[in-house]
Amino acid sequence: MPVYIVQPNDTINSIARRFGVSPQDLIRVNQIENPDFISVGTRLKIPGFEGVRGTLTTVSVPLGASLSFLSRQYNIPEEQIVHLNRLVTPSQLFVGATLILPVQENSSQSPTTSLVALSEGQTLLELATASGVSMWDYLLANGVGSSAQLLPMDPLIALGNEQAAQNAAAFPGAPAFVKGIDLYPLPVIQGKTVVVKVSVNQPVRAIGMLGEWPLQFDALDTNTYVALQGIHAMAQPGLLDFSLTLATVEGTSFSFSQPVLLQPGNYPQDPPLVVDPQTLDKANTEPEDSLVRSVVANHTPVKYWQGVFRKPVDEPSCIKSWFGNRRSYNNSGYTYFHTGVDYGVCANLNIYAPAAGVVVFTGPLTVRGNATIIDHGWGVYSGFWHQSKILVNVGDRVEAGQLIGEIGGTGRVTGPHLHWEVWVNGVQVEPLDWLEREYP
Repeated sequence: MPVYIVQPNDTINSIARRFGVSPQDLIRVNQIENPDFISVGTRLKIPGFEGVRGTLTTVSVPLGASLSFLSRQYNIPEEQIVHLNRLVTPSQLFVGATLILPVQENSSQSPTTSLVALSEGQTLLELATASGVSMWDYLLANGVGSSAQLLPMDPLIALGNEQAAQNAAAFPGAPAFVKGIDLYPLPVIQGKTVVVKVSVNQPVRAIGMLGEWPLQFDALDTNTYVALQGIHAMAQPGLLDFSLTLATVEGTSFSFSQPVLLQPGNYPQDPPLVVDPQTLDKANTEPEDSLVRSVVANHTPVKYWQGVFRKPVDEPSCIKSWFGNRRSYNNSGYTYFHTGVDYGVCANLNIYAPAAGVVVFTGPLTVRGNATIIDHGWGVYSGFWHQSKILVNVGDRVEAGQLIGEIGGTGRVTGPHLHWEVWVNGVQVEPLDWLEREYP
């Protein structure tokens, strides 16, 4: 019977849901006396998986993965992956979907092998020759009876000269000029920032879509292109269509598509709020919303920021309201959501630029009060609402930590605070993510 090692924030119910078993069976098999208290690091036996050994872990399906890809990459039989995850069809392997995989003792949770895929028109003999091994070695290592059974999309365990092998095609089914395509972080969640990274060995033109959003690619370096995309906090959970086309200057092109699973952000409801009705009147809100959207719609092909963002206020800081929370104003339904993070006055009134950029808007607005918008480049913007004072002007180049304003109570507010929001390619996202990780 496989085991699972309890992680921080795990409960009996959450573990049972993860592995599709009943909490009662989990308690019975492990002889748990107090199900309300399980220690981190406890090894729990997971019933219902007879014949499976090792420690169960969960991984997100990466871009380009197929059932055969994951089977060879983790050295786990396809039938076992299907059984563990109750898969009816391989088409259930959406990007970002969570898979249960067994990891043998003393092994890592990382893929155990390097993989390679045949390029369009490439033979197994050519791949084997480039790798310095025989074609029969490849067939034997991959459990394939004949090279005629292989298709360009099929992943193979890389042998011999690994670099030469990987040069054949680093992304399943892609031509040799494509070294890799990645979409992260996974899983994709409402209100989060998604990165699409393309690695090539020559200049390309990249065009893509993620759901309803056209992707904007910028050059990270001569061989890497990056698109940043925000996922709307109220986007419908389910499947997003991801598509990508890469074209070289010589006219060679590669197109790829795969569904991506969008998971809910599980944002809570704030208590109902009462505000000035004028700040809810569409005659005021719609022109203001259109103005802000028009400002953040511009895509600057220069990346001004470096590393993670810094907090826009001094310590000690205190958050009064969180991003994504569903909101009701003046007895409305919960059709609104909080588009940023609210910092209360807990140290002083100072507001700072969280990262380098260029000021592209300043001025008074009905809902947002005294507002400042900074363009950080690559489609990333910061907005600062409800200020008492604005200390910068349009066109100013600002650096991370530069004083740009003071906290106030202008616009639609119930008390003085700074509302800080981050836009990524036209969509508001969780600002706190940008304080914790570096994009891209």
